[in-house]
Amino acid sequence: MKKIVQFSALISLILMISCGGSKSGSDVADDEIYAMPGAERIQVLKEKIQDKPYNMLYRRQLAEAYMETGNNLQAMTVLEDAFQVAPGDAETQYLYSDIASRSGDRIKEYKAYKNILEGPEGDIYFDRIAPKFIDIFKAVKIIGTSADEAFGMYSPDGSNIIYQTNENGNWDIYQYNIASGTSSSLVNSDAEEENPYFSPDGKTIAYTSTAADHRDVDYNQKLRDIFLLDLLTKKNNNLTTNGSNDWRPRFSPDGKYIAFVSERNDLRDLPFIDLNSDVFIMENDGRFQLKLTNTESHNGSPCILSGSTEQNGTVYFDSDQSGTYAIYQMDMKGQDIRQLTFNSIANDVSPSVSLSGEKIAFFSDRDGNYDIFMMNGDGSAQQKLTSNSSDDLNPVFSADGNKILFHSNRNGNYDIFELDLSQQNEMVSKTQLINIIDNSIMNLE
Repeated sequence: MKKIVQFSALISLILMISCGGSKSGSDVADDEIYAMPGAERIQVLKEKIQDKPYNMLYRRQLAEAYMETGNNLQAMTVLEDAFQVAPGDAETQYLYSDIASRSGDRIKEYKAYKNILEGPEGDIYFDRIAPKFIDIFKAVKIIGTSADEAFGMYSPDGSNIIYQTNENGNWDIYQYNIASGTSSSLVNSDAEEENPYFSPDGKTIAYTSTAADHRDVDYNQKLRDIFLLDLLTKKNNNLTTNGSNDWRPRFSPDGKYIAFVSERNDLRDLPFIDLNSDVFIMENDGRFQLKLTNTESHNGSPCILSGSTEQNGTVYFDSDQSGTYAIYQMDMKGQDIRQLTFNSIANDVSPSVSLSGEKIAFFSDRDGNYDIFMMNGDGSAQQKLTSNSSDDLNPVFSADGNKILFHSNRNGNYDIFELDLSQQNEMVSKTQLINIIDNSIMNLE
């Protein structure tokens, strides 16, 4: 009899433990869900959706849980199932567009925005969607032909713009006179001339060229050197002659130095695109070429802060040393390195510092495609300046800091655009915004 009592007590204890040890999804309070680990949260939300299939909040929470675990495809599937239940739920559509953007599916992203705008809550979501397609400040095309134009830069007095164009079948350097609206050739050869940059006095330009590489190989295998062109005498001088790939020269604001990028220290037998690159600095006549970065990564796009000296100077550059590209700063000796932008799933590239040193412009794909951004010199107050379904690249400030040149393929091929930071763009109507989205979808299909 005693053994029977003990056995009954044991059964009761097991039942108590099994009933009280865990909760079913329906027993979990809504405010407890976010505190759960990912896998447990997903299971609980599935059970809640099974109990309440018309609750869109649970479906969005489940999609977010999948997204946090890196399963964007499953997150989108969850929301696509939700559309079968409540096709007009705007917030669910908006989350779907965000996940589609993170997954690189621009067409699904834009179609979701269009569905929201055409729905009953379109007016409510207008202010959230419009900045994704409309530039904050007025941007106009300055130089544009059927060819590609890229890497524009203002002359120090603001009267001219130098840029590269492939209208002759390969990259050449041209100059555009702003007053007359006409262009003329500065460097035109069978070689590839790129990345032009004015000296602060406007008398010379630095640029890259494959002219010294006489091998019969494709363009993407050619070695580039940095040249200096005297605009008065038209004399060219090769500043880097060490048999490596050197590019992206930029003068210091006082004209004493030129910062540039080189792959000369990576001796591996790999394609150029896979070789590591470093930031270098040299005197303006090519002497004393000094390597500033020392990481096994891609370091590039250096620019020097106004007022910099060897003893007290700052160089901004981009690097993928943390996994994705970010903007960094260091001193003129390659020390005191500091990261300024942090985006683990996006790239921040090509810093350009204003002459005053107060602002840095760069481009980033943090919203899916490349747009122009601006921030303070210490990395704070990051602001998106352009919003376009195409790519806006390589911003450069005017001398007064009020305008930014960049190149963009928003019209099909690459043209030079000017962004005026003193003129805000006019707001469009909902119908106009839908037409812009339709055009963006059409360009992608």
